[in-house]
Amino acid sequence: PTAPTSPAFGDFTGEQLAQICIDDTRSTFNPDVTFDIEDTRIERRTVTPEWLVIVPARTGGLDARSLCTIGGTPASPVVEMASGSIEDLPEEQIQRLIRGENEGTNP
Repeated sequence: PTAPTSPAFGDFTGEQLAQICIDDTRSTFNPDVTFDIEDTRIERRTVTPEWLVIVPARTGGLDARSLCTIGGTPASPVVEMASGSIEDLPEEQIQRLIRGENEGTNP
C-alpha cells in the first residue's frame, strides 16, 4: 500500500516528524538505542509548536521514549522541546503537553 499523499501533519509526514525528534534526542540515550518509528504517536497541540511527537525507543533493555514539540516546515523545522527518557509518560501528562501546560516545569 502507498502512503496517503494528503498532508496529515501540516507540511510534514509522520515519518519526517519522527525522524526530526529522533535526530534531536539520540544523544540522550546509550549508543545501543533503537527507535520504533512505526509506533510513533503524533498529536496536534493547541499551542505552537503545533506537533507533539512521541517516538518509542529501547535502550539498555529498557523501554524508553523520545518526546518532542515540533513546528515550522520540513525544510526549516523548529524543535522547541526535545527529551529522551526511560521514565513512564502518563496519558495525563501527554494531554497537558498537547494543551501546552507544564512544559519542562512541575505544577
